[in-house]
Amino acid sequence: MPAELRISLGQYSDKGRKPANQDFHGALIPTEPLLNLKGIAVVIADGISSSEVSHIASESAVKSFLTDYYCTSESWSVKTSAHRVLAATNAWLHSQTRRSQYAYDQDKGYVCTLSAMVVKSTTAHIFHAGDCRIYRLAGNTLEQLTDDHRVIVSSEQTYLGRALGINPQIEIDYRALPVEKGDVFLLATDGVYEYAAPRFLAATVRDHPDDLDRAAKLIVDEAVRRGSPDNLTIQIVRIDDIPHRDASEVFSEDEHEPIHAAPFEQRRTRTDAPYLIPSPPDLHRVRHLPDRCPSTSSRCSSSMSAWSS
Repeated sequence: MPAELRISLGQYSDKGRKPANQDFHGALIPTEPLLNLKGIAVVIADGISSSEVSHIASESAVKSFLTDYYCTSESWSVKTSAHRVLAATNAWLHSQTRRSQYAYDQDKGYVCTLSAMVVKSTTAHIFHAGDCRIYRLAGNTLEQLTDDHRVIVSSEQTYLGRALGINPQIEIDYRALPVEKGDVFLLATDGVYEYAAPRFLAATVRDHPDDLDRAAKLIVDEAVRRGSPDNLTIQIVRIDDIPHRDASEVFSEDEHEPIHAAPFEQRRTRTDAPYLIPSPPDLHRVRHLPDRCPSTSSRCSSSMSAWSS
């Protein structure tokens, strides 16, 4: 029987020393035929700390990516599909801020950073805006696969140079790279990677191969112990098996270039805020994928909720 794509996944998120968790994260592992057509998606988002509504932005961005990406045309590439979804999400978040009391103060609006990885066949497709990070584990070290979109003003002051919801258009960093059986990827927010040492991350993942959720929690606990003042989220993805490689696959899309994601005609009307969940009690509701999308299994959560289909 031909091999198919299989992963192991560990995730953990905590509000840390803050009163609420503005991070959100999720993963969706579909069954066939979507597994072959669209692959596996893993997403992490971090709402900006200056905003009281950024937790809505991060949750909406993750949920809309995991829902809408799998509803895009089967003829579209991974790059095109993710591009269209992120453009729509960015435009919607920006419009929410423009219609709110924060219209002239975007630091208090619906803004979040986002990093996503779609593993399809034998290729990992990475999409990134902001300062979450995606790493690949290489022995006892971590190879950073994303660039931090931060502008350094001084040794004590920096600000985000790019994030979802700031402007009507968004530039998304994109790269594609081949994956091998046994590869391990980490997605983390700054509350984790700025405080947990790379060697600790690598050793913890290596020491808990059968319980990646446990490894994720230990890494978050270490960052808190070392003084992290921020929300903390980490996802660990291990490639357990891959299908036979198509020699032309890696070169079918541009390997490493930014995507200029301008607004486009959206398939779904967002004025009713289908992903906007306004209060903590509602966060515990289970939300299903649209009827037109084939069934999938997903894990999507923040410290306050679990989302599944």
